[in-house]
Amino acid sequence: MAKLITKKYQNKNEKSSACGKWYARIAYTETLSTEEFVKHIRNHGSPFDRATIMGVLMTACDCLVELVLDSKKVRLGDLGTFYLSAKSTGSETEDKLTAENVKKLYLRFCPNLKRSYALDSVSMRGMASLRDIAQIDDRLQTADNEGDGEQTEP
Repeated sequence: MAKLITKKYQNKNEKSSACGKWYARIAYTETLSTEEFVKHIRNHGSPFDRATIMGVLMTACDCLVELVLDSKKVRLGDLGTFYLSAKSTGSETEDKLTAENVKKLYLRFCPNLKRSYALDSVSMRGMASLRDIAQIDDRLQTADNEGDGEQTEP
């Protein structure tokens, strides 16, 4: 069973109805580089060498971007589907709505819920064992603070 590390977070946004409440966040111990991910795949008994795995991953990334920018969704087997969504400004009339109204594009991922990975939130929670970071070595807090800074508000 996976052992996810959590840390406590207090919402201090005074404009939020959740202000003052405590939440759990995932505490990341490290961010793996592509090379480290390739080594991990190799360590799982892959018959392919490092260069082949790296080449497949890089080509997959290039092709994924190309295809979603061509208005296609890309389903990666049992993992899920990647697609783009747009944020646009409104227009008073349909004929005044143009591509200029599109301000941002977002790469989205929708987990495949009907396959072997069961990546929906309820199934993922059932597969994970959670541990509070306060119960773990201080080295993990240091590694988390040096991470890439990505945070998602509750």
